[in-house]
Parts: sequence; C-alpha cells; structure tokens
Amino acid sequence: MKNLLKLQSGLLLLVFFTGCATYTHNAVTFRSSLAGGHYETALQSLGNARKGPERLLYLMENGLIAHYKGKYDASNRFFEEAERLSDRLFTRSLSREAASLVTNDQVRAYRGEVFELVFINYYRALNYWYLKEPEEALVECRKANLKLEHYAAQAEYDATYRNDAFIHYVTGLIYETTGELNDAYVSYRNALDAYETYTKAFGLKAPTALEQDLRRIEEALGYVDGRAEAADSADLRPPAGGELIVFSEIGFVPHKIQEEISLPIYEGEDFTGKKDRLDRVSRKIARRHFKPHYAGESKVKYWLRVALPAYEDVVPRTHTIRVHAAGRQTTTTLAEDLSSIAWQTFQDKQPAVLARTVARGLVKYAASVKAKKKHKLLGFFVNLLSAATEAADTRSWVSLPHNVQIGRLTLPAGTHKLTLESLDCRGRVIETGTISDVHIRPGARTFVNYRTYK
Repeated sequence: MKNLLKLQSGLLLLVFFTGCATYTHNAVTFRSSLAGGHYETALQSLGNARKGPERLLYLMENGLIAHYKGKYDASNRFFEEAERLSDRLFTRSLSREAASLVTNDQVRAYRGEVFELVFINYYRALNYWYLKEPEEALVECRKANLKLEHYAAQAEYDATYRNDAFIHYVTGLIYETTGELNDAYVSYRNALDAYETYTKAFGLKAPTALEQDLRRIEEALGYVDGRAEAADSADLRPPAGGELIVFSEIGFVPHKIQEEISLPIYEGEDFTGKKDRLDRVSRKIARRHFKPHYAGESKVKYWLRVALPAYEDVVPRTHTIRVHAAGRQTTTTLAEDLSSIAWQTFQDKQPAVLARTVARGLVKYAASVKAKKKHKLLGFFVNLLSAATEAADTRSWVSLPHNVQIGRLTLPAGTHKLTLESLDCRGRVIETGTISDVHIRPGARTFVNYRTYK
C-alpha cells in the first residue's frame, strides 16, 4: 500500500509537470497578440519559457519581437544567446533523453528545427545592416548556410533541406551592394543552383530578377565576353537614382499540433532486454503506421496508442504585396516558402520521430505489464501514469513568417514614404501599411523588411 501511495503521488507530480508546457498552450494567444502589435502582451504569454526546456524558444521569440520593435542591438543579443544555446543543445543530454522515454519529448530541451536556426542568421543579418555594419551582416549570411550544411550532415534522417537558396540570394545582394562583385557572383550562382533543388523539393522557382542579377555581375566582371543579347540592356545598367529592396514577411509558419495513432503489437513480439532489440522492434512497429493492418495476419496482443506531432498550416490571405513610392510601384515575388520547408522537414524526420515515440510507448507498456503481475491495482496506476504523460512535442518558433517575398523598385534619391498593399489571390487589397523616412542614395541599395500577419 505504501508503494501505491508513492505511485499516486508521483502520478500527480508528473501530470502537473507535463501540464506546464505553457509555451505550447499559449501559442495561439501569442500569435494573436503579435498580429495586433501588442508585443508586451505577446511576451507575457510565453509564461515560464524563460527557464527550462523551452528557453531556446523564449530567446528566439524575444529576438524577433525586439527586431520588429527596431531594437536591433537587443535583438542581436537575444539571437546570439539563442545560437550559443542551440550549439550546446546539439550535444544531447543523456539524462533528459532517458527521462523522455518514461514521460514525453517535452522534457527534452527544445533544440530547434534547422530552418528555424537558419532564420536566426537572417534576422541578425538585417539587424547588422540596419546598424550600418555590413561586414557583420555578411558574416551572418555565410554562417547560415554553413550551419545548415553541418546540421544536415549530422541529422538522423535524410534531409531534403540542405541549402537555403534565399539566404544565398540575400548574401549576393549584400555583397553586390558593398562592391564585392566576385563574392556576389559566387553567391548568385549558389542561389540559382539551390533554387533548382527548391523547384524539385518545394515547387519554388528562382525569382526572375536573380538571373538578371547574375548576368549583370557576369558582364561587369567580363565573364560573358560581351554576349548579353538575351538580357534587356536596361536591366544591366545601374539605376539613375537608387534601388529599394523590400523583404515582405507574410503570415505565420505552420504550427505543430498533436495527433494520436494506434499500432498493433502481435503475439510473440519480444522487445524487452537489450536496447538494440528495443530499437529494432520500435522501427518495425513504427512502419505499421504507413502500412495497413489486415485482420487475420497475426493475433494482435495489444494496440499501442501514441501521440505524435503533426503540422497544421493556415494559408495567409495575403498572396502578394504591392509597393508604392514616388509615383512608382512594384509587386513582390516569392523567394522563400517556409511553409513548404517546414512540412518537408517534418516528412523527412517523421520515421525517426515515430520510432522514438513507439520505443517510449513500449517501455511504458512493459512497465505496466510488469507492475500488473505484482499487483493488479499497481498495474492500473502505472497504465494511468503512462496515459497521463503521453504527449507529442508540439513546440516550434511560432512567430516566423509563412513565406518571404522580394520586391524591388528603382526610386529617385531622397527620402520616401512607402505604401504597402496586401493583395489576396484575386488582387483585392485586404490591408495597407506604410513605412516612413526610407532614405534612397544615388547608385546605392536600401533594404527594408515588412511584416504582415494576414
């Protein structure tokens, strides 16, 4: 009886512990506050994420909000700490890994999706550019793809997302703007190559302006030997005034939700004993999620019920952005589809996540069977404990945009006010925003980023 009382107490503590995932529970409130411009309210909804397994998310959300508030130094401090933490978390904590086998993946420190970690560098690059530190901005661009390459090589799955075309493109634009034409040429070429992969994996083609950028640099460096007949000569000449480049960040990236599935365990399947046996059987059972079970094949001993993460996408109403300034206008072009990248990354990881989840379910099931042999009531409480602690890891950087688009506009030198109209798929204006005091210098580029949540 004393052991049963201890088990009941442990059950209550674990239920309380697993119910404290305030970051995940408050994601909807957080996004709603962010979309309304209520930044302080949004930060308050992060709850206790400042410490514990969700600290990386706390730092990334704070970094992005500070960026949108124009506090670029503060934003970089948050993001720098987030980068240091993600590097440390890349080496797994054995104690947390072990705990996740008897509770759930939310007790593990959140280490971030690879595309999330790459976008830390995108925002840091913008921060440094706005702080008039272009060399530091380029460092961030270069770090992004080196980081992506490193994580992809170390992944426990075959990663589709190994090279970020958009980051290469941004790098090329900054290199060209700072006069580093050879480096710009390399970055533009890398971007075009990466967009070929994007076309196959995500259905996203390179922005047409990228090819014009590459031809312009080739001509400036003498690589085309005067053969530029395919290009419009007006596209190859620098603008008489200056060029505005707008990065439009639209909507919200898909967020994770929980789904539950049941998998059959057949008579005679032994998963007790050595860890390699558990791993092998877990992978075998996990494959049953993708292959239907046919009655009569074997006798089902037990239906294993597990919780898995799944992505839920909310497509933004904004299809594109129309930018007006000084009597001129342009429309943005899709350059980065984070929704497709998030979904494909999830698909790549799903078999490994499912196998780990099944392994946890088998450990819990074995514990309940063993407890039931000792005492029927004990087995009941262990089974209840297993159900109470089963939860999918639905954490993610929820404030990231659904996609990023690029708009380019040649403007006279001087100070301008931008009007940005969000257009739906039928071309109707659903929202209008403005950016004041945009300075255009002769023969130079000006970068701005604009966020709409609709």
